[in-house]
Amino acid sequence: MHPAKPTANSTSVLSRPLSRPGLIALVFVVAAAPAVLFFDPVELSPMRKGHISRDPRATYRLYSDDVAYVAASRTWDRAVANLFVPHNTHVVPVWRLITWGLVAAAGRFETLPEVLSIASYGVLAAVMLAMGALAARETGSASIGLAAMAAVGTTSLLYAPATWYSAGQPLWAGLGVLSALLYAQTYRRTGGTPALFLSSAAAVAAGWCWTIGHLAGPVAAVYLALDGRKRCRVAALVPFLASVLAATTGLVLSRGAIDSTISFHGRTVRQAFDPFRGLSHTAQAIPENLVLGNLGLSVQTTPVQGFVLTLGLLLLWVMRPGSPRFGPKAEHPTRLPFEPLESAGLALIAGAYLVEWSFRGYLEYRFLRTLNMRFIVPWYDAIPQIGLILVVVGWLPRRSGRGLPRRVARPTRRQALVVLALTLALVILNKPRVDAHLRASFPSLSPSELELMPTERLQTMRASALLGEEADWQRAYLVRLDMAEAAARRLGAGRDEIRAAIGHPWVPGSVGILSPRLYDLYDSLALLDIPQKGRAVPADVIREALGPLLEQTPAPRPGWIGPDEPWPPPPPEQPAR
Repeated sequence: MHPAKPTANSTSVLSRPLSRPGLIALVFVVAAAPAVLFFDPVELSPMRKGHISRDPRATYRLYSDDVAYVAASRTWDRAVANLFVPHNTHVVPVWRLITWGLVAAAGRFETLPEVLSIASYGVLAAVMLAMGALAARETGSASIGLAAMAAVGTTSLLYAPATWYSAGQPLWAGLGVLSALLYAQTYRRTGGTPALFLSSAAAVAAGWCWTIGHLAGPVAAVYLALDGRKRCRVAALVPFLASVLAATTGLVLSRGAIDSTISFHGRTVRQAFDPFRGLSHTAQAIPENLVLGNLGLSVQTTPVQGFVLTLGLLLLWVMRPGSPRFGPKAEHPTRLPFEPLESAGLALIAGAYLVEWSFRGYLEYRFLRTLNMRFIVPWYDAIPQIGLILVVVGWLPRRSGRGLPRRVARPTRRQALVVLALTLALVILNKPRVDAHLRASFPSLSPSELELMPTERLQTMRASALLGEEADWQRAYLVRLDMAEAAARRLGAGRDEIRAAIGHPWVPGSVGILSPRLYDLYDSLALLDIPQKGRAVPADVIREALGPLLEQTPAPRPGWIGPDEPWPPPPPEQPAR
């Protein structure tokens, strides 16, 4: 017997356009896919009864730069005063205003982690939606837009930026890049000064969220210039000059106060910057992260292998079938050498990686991989990831001429199923790498833990349980910090008087080893809405009123740890700097 062939009726059902409610539901599913990947919302950890292991609202904790950024934007006056005060090597006035808004929305320290967790994932969803809109309008296909949404966000490369607020700066900058391109796309389609102005404003905002965001103007300029029409070539100067002006303004107003030695482990910019090693690191990062990392694979290359693989990818891009440079020219007589969007994406990848890795040129690449927890910089892949999807989407149109589609075709039911299958495949492929990243975020297992948890699955559950324990530990302190702020106001004591009386109290779980010059920026007193210098209050009065509220409690000890074993376990030997 021959297998039954699909009937004409069944084929026509799958060929029908998706309804508007169906399209909205599909967009929601695609935007929620990274939450399933990053937070594992259906897994219950038996180590913490009744606790969903990675619910972001329950497990988020303030960490590292979160403390410094929140402290600098704790009130409107502070945020304005710090607009152009550099944080390490970054001058980020828009980011400081965003932080102020989130702190104001939280109202209390107790609710701040939940607000930051929502903002962290919210900006990822916004990036996905912006990418989907840009891709759909560029290709005329909503199904391609949905696939681009899934591809840009459902990846292990964005785990840290989407789950850690201050590591999400590149995503906010990336949203600015995509917004600049969306408005530039509108200008290509209809012209008009407002679209060009908004593209330039988005480029400025991108650079003022994170330094690499200053590529937004040049990338939008590439996109406009390759349209080919004179008005677009002239207009390309506008977003480019806007980014140049934003970068120059930041440097001038920061008055040379950028302290690179904090970011670069005691080195100056000149000592840290190495463009040759930056090129080598870029050649390794492209195949390791953008290609194999997007498939959930953790592969390590040598510098020579990185150059060979990256060169091979470039040749495939230039010489692909249908390439305007090497394909049959007679088929596309009016076509430009490269599509505007793919060229913009390539510029974004190359520009971001070369700048990022050149400033980390003082380190070998093996110390910069995602799972190396000493020099970890997992947010460096966020903007290149956006660039990669722009390149892929830019490959897809095979139109002659320079125009954009006039309308966007709604996806068929068959195309919706393909998008769902792609999204599911990305979750499955990337899940092991996300879990490995989570496991690497916590101390190595003690001997008794290795015996109790020999499998990766059990070790991932251990990491999830520890994440929840640390979040609970910190939130209990934040409740007391709210009370400490009220008590300090009643006393009239300022931060200087409290530090003189009780030292530098830390927010539990928020910092590692810091230089003494950073104590005043990262301790919990920096978060309080009280004056720097207050009334002369006796030290014993301050200790009596605030000491119990600011007391440093020890880290929670897991119940499964052997009684004779230290907690946390001693760290493994670290590589030399």
